[in-house]
Amino acid sequence: MKKKATALFCTALMLCTFFCLSAFAVKPSVELITMRVTWGNTYVHSPTLYYRNNSNKAIKYVDWYTTAYNRVGDKIPGAATNKLTSVGPDQPFEVRREPYYDLNVKYGVPDDCPFKLYRETDYFVSIGNDDLRKVYQDSYGNFFVQPDLDNIYSCTYLTENEIQNAMSDRWCGFDYSGWYGTVIYSIKVDKAVITYMDGSTEVVNNPESVYRGMQLQNPPFAQQLAQYQAVYNYQDYLNCNPDLAAQYGANQKALFEHFVTSGMKEGRQGSAGFNLSAYKANNPDLVAVFGDDNVKYYEHYISQGRAEGRVAV
Repeated sequence: MKKKATALFCTALMLCTFFCLSAFAVKPSVELITMRVTWGNTYVHSPTLYYRNNSNKAIKYVDWYTTAYNRVGDKIPGAATNKLTSVGPDQPFEVRREPYYDLNVKYGVPDDCPFKLYRETDYFVSIGNDDLRKVYQDSYGNFFVQPDLDNIYSCTYLTENEIQNAMSDRWCGFDYSGWYGTVIYSIKVDKAVITYMDGSTEVVNNPESVYRGMQLQNPPFAQQLAQYQAVYNYQDYLNCNPDLAAQYGANQKALFEHFVTSGMKEGRQGSAGFNLSAYKANNPDLVAVFGDDNVKYYEHYISQGRAEGRVAV
C-alpha cells in the first residue's frame, strides 16, 4: 500500500511542479538538441543538426565546429574537425501554441483517445537513447510525443519545463560533409560561432543541450490514468461536475490534472464507482484515521479499498 500511495503522490507532484530549477538555468545562446549522422564502415557523413536560438536576437550564421573522436576521447588522425555553417535568419525560439496546422486523425484508435485528433508542429525533442521524436499537439493544444511509434498508448504529455527548455525548432543538414577513418566512435560539436544579423558575434563552447536523450518527466498518459482508474474517469468527471465541463470541455489532460491537484481535495466525484461521501459513511474506521483529509480516502480505495470490497457508492 505504501508503494502505491507513494507512486500516486509522485504523479501528483509531477503534475503540480514544473521543475523550476531547470527552468531558471542559464542556457547557451545556441543549443544543440541532437545531431544525426549516417554511419558507414570507413565514412561518417551527412550530419543534421537540430538546435534552437536561445538569444534575443536573430542569427545570421552559425559555424558549428564538429569533430570526430575515437573511443578513448581523442580526435581521429587527419581532418578531424569540420566547420559546418548553418544559414539564417534564425529567429529566437518561442513556443507557438496556435493551431497552424490542420487536425489529423489517427484511425484504428477509440474515439475517446485524447490523441486520436492531433496537429503537427515544428518542434522536436531528444529522448531516451537519443531518439529524435516529433512533438504534436492534441485538439486542445497540449504538446505530446509518441516514444513508441507503434503504440499510440505510449503518447506522453510534455511538462511545461520540457516545452520551454527541451524542444527545438531549427535543423540544418549537410549532405556533402563527413569524416573518413576506421576508428571513429563519436561525433561532437566542440563550439559554435554565432554571427547575428546586427553584425555582432559570440562563441559558445560545448553547445550540446542537457536535454539531449532526456528521460520524459511524465509517464505515458494512459499509465497515469490507469493509476487512478478506480476513482477517475473523465466522462464521469464531466457528468458529475458541470462547472468543469464549462471550463475545460473534453480536454482530458486538463481534467485529469484538475482531479489530481484539486478535485480530490475538494471531494469531487471522479467516477460512478466511487463517491467520497458514501465511502466515509460506510467506512467509519477510515474516518477515524483520515478525518477531513479527502485525498487519503481516494488513495485508500485505489490501493486496497476496492480489493477489500469496501462500499464506495
